[in-house]
Amino acid sequence: MQSFPATDNHMHINPVKGLGPVNIGKEFKRAGGTALIIVCLPSWSYGVTVSKASDYETCYSYVSDCVEKIRSLNIYAYGVIGVHPAELTQMLDRGMEIRKAKELICAGLDIAVKWIEEGRAIAIGEVGRPHYQVSPEIWEISNEILLYALGRARDCGCAVQLHTESVGEKEIIELSGMVRKSNLSPCRVIKHFCPPLIRICEREKIFPSLIASRKNVEAAFKEGDRFLLETDYLDDPKRPGAVLGPKSVPKLVNQLREQEDLKDRLWKVNKELPEKIYGVQFF
Repeated sequence: MQSFPATDNHMHINPVKGLGPVNIGKEFKRAGGTALIIVCLPSWSYGVTVSKASDYETCYSYVSDCVEKIRSLNIYAYGVIGVHPAELTQMLDRGMEIRKAKELICAGLDIAVKWIEEGRAIAIGEVGRPHYQVSPEIWEISNEILLYALGRARDCGCAVQLHTESVGEKEIIELSGMVRKSNLSPCRVIKHFCPPLIRICEREKIFPSLIASRKNVEAAFKEGDRFLLETDYLDDPKRPGAVLGPKSVPKLVNQLREQEDLKDRLWKVNKELPEKIYGVQFF
């Protein structure tokens, strides 16, 4: 293991169409990376067409297999599984009735919870709302599915990673209200791809996960150190390096920890906070 923690809180690995876990894991480790959260991709990214809830197990299995291969490289690795909010639109585009689609997605989330309870993953994600414009009906159903996911996380005592539209203070407050409605502790909720709204998120008690650009992180440290880092790497050959490449988090951490005043804060961001949120070891 490396001598200083560097945790990527949100990375996708595609063993079907992408570089896969071994190539990505080696690249991450060479740059100084120590821990990866591997998040389930939308089903079609793996070439899976969901027509029954058990089809999601194929997607979850890909995540689980990637975690094991990453761990074989002496990297801390954990899986986050669930049903991406874009699945609803995709099902409707295939001609599925919206209530049937909701039922299927919720059943997929039930399977994710079962896997988490069995120790095959540590959190639900990414779940939430579309990041693109949709009809009022799709938005309403998406919110219903999100509330269901939050409630299931409460039931099994796990964390949740949220994928939503672009957020500002208003949206953070709204999401926090939904979390409170579900009776899930907001300290188990992570807003993936969050801007550096550190004070607002701390007030609402949810955790922001920031794209690991130097600009983002420097802005965040001006407000506090209650956040996580991520690349949202897609492992998509058609979009190489998107959103950020696998080396991005460890490279940035190693650059910033040269500043003596940031060492303790980076340790908190890369070890103490993820351990607190997920309840597992990160270094």
